[in-house]
Amino acid sequence: MNRPNLILMSIITAILITALAFAGGCKDERTAAGQVSAEQEASPEQTEDAEPEEEEESTEEAIAEDQDEEEEASQENTDEAEETVEIPEDITEEIETADNYFNEGMYAEAAKEYRDAVRAIEDSDLPEDIKEELLDKISQNHQDAENIIETARMHHSNAMTLQYEKRFEEAKVELEAALAIYPKYQTVIDALDSLEALMGLE
Repeated sequence: MNRPNLILMSIITAILITALAFAGGCKDERTAAGQVSAEQEASPEQTEDAEPEEEEESTEEAIAEDQDEEEEASQENTDEAEETVEIPEDITEEIETADNYFNEGMYAEAAKEYRDAVRAIEDSDLPEDIKEELLDKISQNHQDAENIIETARMHHSNAMTLQYEKRFEEAKVELEAALAIYPKYQTVIDALDSLEALMGLE
């Protein structure tokens, strides 16, 4: 191949390479432009999607705040209601007197005061929940006092029967059992003194 033809082919090749390079560059620019355009189109949609989520979160926060405020208001009303309830003085005095008798071992007197307190509480105009609270407060001591009295009376009754049958030692045991649980039971104290005198133990 002669030199002019080689030069011509080189020129043609260079032109083709330049044309291909130019076409590729345009294609890349179009692709990049398309991506930018797609991102711009997607961006408003994402913004629109984000706005409802923000609104939903704000609504949930507002609801939660309202619920908290309602709970606080309800608690305040309950506290105020409890603070405004005053226990009548006669009821508090009867309960205090009954408790003092019980702690001193004067169970008959304590039981009487507890019974009076129960009647006063039930007949009062106090709210039902306050009544229940007061009754629960005195219930255990009241029941204990009644049980002690009943048991001591049973021993005393047994002693009187045994004494009538002249079974003095057994009668003495019964009276001592009564005093073991109710040391200030005056009826039993007197009965034991009489029995011991009868037995010549004094």
